[in-house]
Amino acid sequence: MELFVLRHGHAEAEASSDSLRPLSATGAKEVAEIYSKCSDSLASVELILVSPYVRAQQTLSTLTALSPHLQNVPQQTTTLLVPGASSMAVIDYLYTQATECSVGSILLVSHQPLVGTLVDSLCNLDPGCYRMGTAAMASIDADVVAAGCAELRWLRHP
Repeated sequence: MELFVLRHGHAEAEASSDSLRPLSATGAKEVAEIYSKCSDSLASVELILVSPYVRAQQTLSTLTALSPHLQNVPQQTTTLLVPGASSMAVIDYLYTQATECSVGSILLVSHQPLVGTLVDSLCNLDPGCYRMGTAAMASIDADVVAAGCAELRWLRHP
């Protein structure tokens, strides 16, 4: 499986709850920048999984507005991708997508600390050795979707 892990763009600090924090103008620019660096790689994406939080949804909307391909890719909003979610639960879900649904390439749009722990867990990396700032994207290859069985191909920042 080919996996792209995207952290949402910069968000506004103020909202009535964390889940309602919107993407800032800076965040929208970051998303456009990361898309310009990674657009060729994203042409293979078959499924998009996104957090229900406003800033993640807006990150995806910004990305799909730039990409005719991603506009036609099925999207699933899931609480598996909220900030405090379990990376192991995400890995289990990805395993199911790869084995039972034959999905070969997925884009995840989520938050810290989940994006960092997910990349670390899948690729058997020392925790925190790679920084995933806002709108950072990681590309991972996994012949077997399981902790410690994947390889980090690249990590790009806007």
